[in-house]
Amino acid sequence: MFSGWDSINFKHYNHEWEHFASAYRSIDVDELNCSLPAIVEFPNFMRQKSWIAAVVSFFLSMYLFVVLAIVCDDYLVPAMERLCYKAHTESELLDEDPMTREEEPLKGFREHICTTPEPGSNCCQKTWWGIKYPAELVLACTIPSVRFIFFLSMFLSVIWISVISYLLAWFLTIVGYNLQIPDSIMGLTILAAGTSVPEVASSYIVSKKGYGSMAICNAVGSNTFDIFVCLGLPWLLKSLIHQRIIVIDSSALTITTAMLVLTAVILYVGFLISKFVLGKFVGWTSLISYIIFLIIACLLEILLNKENICDIEES
Repeated sequence: MFSGWDSINFKHYNHEWEHFASAYRSIDVDELNCSLPAIVEFPNFMRQKSWIAAVVSFFLSMYLFVVLAIVCDDYLVPAMERLCYKAHTESELLDEDPMTREEEPLKGFREHICTTPEPGSNCCQKTWWGIKYPAELVLACTIPSVRFIFFLSMFLSVIWISVISYLLAWFLTIVGYNLQIPDSIMGLTILAAGTSVPEVASSYIVSKKGYGSMAICNAVGSNTFDIFVCLGLPWLLKSLIHQRIIVIDSSALTITTAMLVLTAVILYVGFLISKFVLGKFVGWTSLISYIIFLIIACLLEILLNKENICDIEES
């Protein structure tokens, strides 16, 4: 399969990633008659197929979801509240100073690291506290309290979210690679859900606090940023560095893109029917539309996908 790549052994070569990267740049992938799996875009760690790697990556991903929720709830959203209050813009946050409010007061460093299970907590609550506490301790030591330098808290929260999102994409890619799930389907399902956790967590938190407009703006702004920056910037850098075009491994991209436009139209029609009030009707409409889109998109990828994936574990 890898004719022309002499003396390469992906299983036993000590510096696999460095050698593979140089070979990837110097040889046209089209000559191999196969597409490289997405896992080669990540560091050479747990790349060999193993159920142990899949299980470890799965549980690490689940814990990273918890860490993301803590970052958004304890640092990012409170920092945004203080920023909106300080900016004196027309916002729902201006009616109360986050620093002086009695309900859900902002936590300081001591409140983060000196927490203990509440008296009378059952075994499940104590176990959940034990699971979260290491993450809360690390975050408290690396992110300053929102009560002090909230600009720095917001900046470091974004850095943490970026790092955790990358790790999520990496570990979930390992899971998909071991389960032999095509990269396009992984991108539509597991990776899409994993990398959208920050938006989901922050939107859920601010919605519970009554800031519906902030949740909608977060969803629209994050998706616009994802399309134009998170896709455009890496593609631009990779094409400039490797001097080659970017090939998208998706057989039904045109159809799924048209379906995404259709789902946006359905959402707007739902807003019109509900008179732009976020209620159960809009929620159920969005959820059902997403499930239908996901099923059709995955079926199209399975039926139309004729890509031959390279086996990087072969010599």
